[in-house]
Amino acid sequence: MGYFKQQQQQQQQQTLLLILALAFAIAITPALSVVGWDERHMPDPRVCWAQINKANGCEHEIYASLVKKKIKLSYGCCEAVQGMSSKCKNWMFNHGRFSPEFGDQIKGYCATLGVTLPPSYRIYYPDKTPPGHIGYGG
Repeated sequence: MGYFKQQQQQQQQQTLLLILALAFAIAITPALSVVGWDERHMPDPRVCWAQINKANGCEHEIYASLVKKKIKLSYGCCEAVQGMSSKCKNWMFNHGRFSPEFGDQIKGYCATLGVTLPPSYRIYYPDKTPPGHIGYGG
């Protein structure tokens, strides 16, 4: 009987080691790690604002539009907003004072300027300003 008891103890030890190994593997898996959803899927705000700041004065134009409750953006600023990744747009217009409605208003305004480019396709119009709008900021 000593032989069977020894085998049973050996199996229990192996099972315990297997459970510990699985627990360790699960703990280091990114989906179940301490890092939350926001940290894994939120864009770097510096990257988002850097895209906006490619157009001179664009950040100021966006804040001024928010404060004055009247959107007035340059053609270059519209290109910068439209050129942002979808992650950046979602982050920007869902945090702080910027709302999804404000983002829709900017999108609508920029569409009146003819800026409806998808994020991956950029056209540059140096020295061209649509009539009646602030000059190109790029």
